[in-house]
Amino acid sequence: MNCSEPDGLPRGKLLLFGEMHGSKETPALIAQLACFLSKHQEVAIGLEIPSRDQPLIDAYLASRGTNASREKLMSSVFWKTDRDGRSSAAMFELIDAIRDLKEHGRAIDLFAFDDQPGTTLERNVAIANGIRRFVKEHREAKVVALMGNIHAMQDPMNIGKEKLVPSGYLLKDLTPISILVTYPKGTIWACMPDCRKHDLSPRTPVAGPAGFKNGATLDGYSRMFLLNSITASPPAIMNGSKG
Repeated sequence: MNCSEPDGLPRGKLLLFGEMHGSKETPALIAQLACFLSKHQEVAIGLEIPSRDQPLIDAYLASRGTNASREKLMSSVFWKTDRDGRSSAAMFELIDAIRDLKEHGRAIDLFAFDDQPGTTLERNVAIANGIRRFVKEHREAKVVALMGNIHAMQDPMNIGKEKLVPSGYLLKDLTPISILVTYPKGTIWACMPDCRKHDLSPRTPVAGPAGFKNGATLDGYSRMFLLNSITASPPAIMNGSKG
């Protein structure tokens, strides 16, 4: 596992990463941050997974990572039916990386913050509530939360006649740092609207090596993280079998 410190890593207590779901590279980045940060402090990683799955996650984190443990984790509806990139093979690898860090004595945890299904407006409130509740109960931990790029924004936006208030905006009193994950041309596995591998155009005009950058190309963000590449990660369970 890569445990190096990425150049320009923000020092805030709450980092919100906004991604396009369904890549290999973004979960690997979060695993890298988890490994580096947990060498020095208490860390928690938050994922856009239904909070009802938390007991299954906790059981897997306490396990030895056996096939039986993995099957129990993936017994929920989330892993079997959601195909939008949040239940990808790469996301499972991130969870397993955190399990391995815990097994080796790191002060690290993982929490699911997607409290309920519903409209985009309802889910932003639910996501903010899930993160706020965890932060309130774990004041010493540095929290790194990975979510869709609309949720992590810190400015409201208009979609048609509706005003969208993102989770990042609802958490502004916690002074989060919102980081837009940007990328060159590549692929993701997502539902747009059909759930499959999709081609992506470059997200950012910024050139240079991968790493954190000041500023952002999307309103509501103060930082970016530029990936060297972006590659689709299929569902962890594909057509009834493990991916």
